Amino acid sequence: MRQLQVNRSFSVLPLLASLALGCSSSDGGGPAGGEIDNDAPLSDLDALFKDAPDNAKLDELGKADAVYPKLYTELLTQQSPVRNQASRGVCSIFATNALMEHLYIKGGNLPNPDFSEQFLQWSVKVEGGDFTNTEGSNAASNLEAISQFGIVQEQDWPYQGTKWTTANDPECTGESMPTKCYTNGDPPASALAAPRFKLPAGKWVNSKTNSIKAFMTGKKQAVVVGMTFFYQAWNHRLSAIPVDSATYWKEGVVFYPNAKDKTESLKKRAGHAILLVGWDDDKEIQPLDEEGKPAVDGSGNPVKEKGFFIFKNSWGTDRFGTQNPYGPGYGYLSYKYVEQYGTVYGSDVPKPEPKQEICNDQKDNDGDGKTDCADGDCAADAACTGSGTDYENTTGGAIPDNDANGLKSDIVVAEGGSISALSVTVDVTHPYRGDLIVKLVRQGGGEVVLSDRAGGSADDLKKTFAVTAFDGQDAAGTWSLVVIDKAKSDVGKLNSWKLSITRGSAAPTSQSYSSTESKPIKDNDPAGVSTDIAVADAGKIKALSVTVDVTHPYKGDLTVKLQRIGVGEAVLQEADAESGPFGKRTFSVSEFVGDESKGTWRLLVADVASGDSGTLNGWSLEIKR
Repeated sequence: MRQLQVNRSFSVLPLLASLALGCSSSDGGGPAGGEIDNDAPLSDLDALFKDAPDNAKLDELGKADAVYPKLYTELLTQQSPVRNQASRGVCSIFATNALMEHLYIKGGNLPNPDFSEQFLQWSVKVEGGDFTNTEGSNAASNLEAISQFGIVQEQDWPYQGTKWTTANDPECTGESMPTKCYTNGDPPASALAAPRFKLPAGKWVNSKTNSIKAFMTGKKQAVVVGMTFFYQAWNHRLSAIPVDSATYWKEGVVFYPNAKDKTESLKKRAGHAILLVGWDDDKEIQPLDEEGKPAVDGSGNPVKEKGFFIFKNSWGTDRFGTQNPYGPGYGYLSYKYVEQYGTVYGSDVPKPEPKQEICNDQKDNDGDGKTDCADGDCAADAACTGSGTDYENTTGGAIPDNDANGLKSDIVVAEGGSISALSVTVDVTHPYRGDLIVKLVRQGGGEVVLSDRAGGSADDLKKTFAVTAFDGQDAAGTWSLVVIDKAKSDVGKLNSWKLSITRGSAAPTSQSYSSTESKPIKDNDPAGVSTDIAVADAGKIKALSVTVDVTHPYKGDLTVKLQRIGVGEAVLQEADAESGPFGKRTFSVSEFVGDESKGTWRLLVADVASGDSGTLNGWSLEIKR
């Protein structure tokens, strides 16, 4: 039987364009006789909240004295069209895809990204193995599938707006159905063979209003919110108490639920997921009471609710939010509602894969099936021509929870010799990888940040890092791995780590370039300051590291980026409200491996929070060709 394929794409009016007055349903699903169609599909509440940490366990982002704009709408220009999930309860799939399309627009990776919700629904359940017996899912599992496996474009497997029934497969009935009934079968062979697109692993975000604002302004990115659904607050037709279909449904206003709405809604538990794209501190409405009338206090005075996020929904443009000032399909969501009943999840802009083999990271970077020295591209690389030696510490130890000092583990290298290649293999067990900062420290001078709270909610950190910062130095000495857990509640341990050093008879083919130009870093200035380094030497980059020297008392205020003018950029550090000074730090960067080194390189440092200022003292590049 041929499946109904819904046109789930709708053009969004430009910011502050003319108000939409409503139109007929593009998929024929609207009610007859002009009745407001507010019976939108919902999701499995348990799926939305599965494995979500308690809010108290998540760090509150942003400083206590931070000041955020009252109206924040700059992300609205970086959104794809509003989509329509039609009759299926797959809102988290649509919200996650909306985030992914936004991040691809922000990163400039695709001009008009349109990714397949149909494919993501299948990938989460079949490739990822999550939520195999329900139609629902959540942002964490969705982004884990995107990060690990990738998804295809909409044209490769178009969305099907109705779920399978016995008309499609005899097994698709009853309480216990096979996974294929929730995915509408398997992708066609052409979709499985199509290019896949990925995002970095995501992270949970504290749902307090200022924490969300800190994340969105610091990273300039939207976030997915999954929440308990309260029917009257959403003006949904299935509400047991009266709703306001005429005004609030059309404007997309979702207020904080009253006590009766909470009680009645939890009798038929459901959830919903959306994408937060901005906010309005001054947006004020009069919510409804349990009788569906504008709420008043004991003296008969209007009760007002003030402060709302702006969000992008997935119920099309001809039903919900038809008269929202930011375009049909958008809405306003109560700050208090999100904080008390929501989970928040974010990711990052897509990062390009290395274009050629890195010869000492134990990965097949160029996808030819050969790794490191087994790849012919590495035949002349110093990592494969010198004498390689492994040094390992298997003692490990518990990582102190929420402790700025962390755990330090040493390896003593007695043998000297000029380092031509060095890699670090880390084996850490931890239930929340995004809590961790991992550094390699050379006692007596120098340290490299290997991982800075990357990986979101993914388990464990078992990875090999190629490090170039110590090339040409003598190998002998004490090397330390420092593992710091920067958040509360989740605990882990360092199982072991290994230092792999290759010594070469000839000096490594790396060159350093530096800028000593000093510039003040203005407080709370997203534009930031930058200085350039012109690299005149040509050749393809095999490895690259950046050393940044900044004086600033609060490193969590700073976003630091390395840009190759005309090519792209790598984010070295995102502002994350971490305390302590910045100082001098070295970052190992893989985004430009395989690119031409000749050209102009720019370091951008921006202070995105108020209260402190600093100075960019200088920076340097080390490039290995």
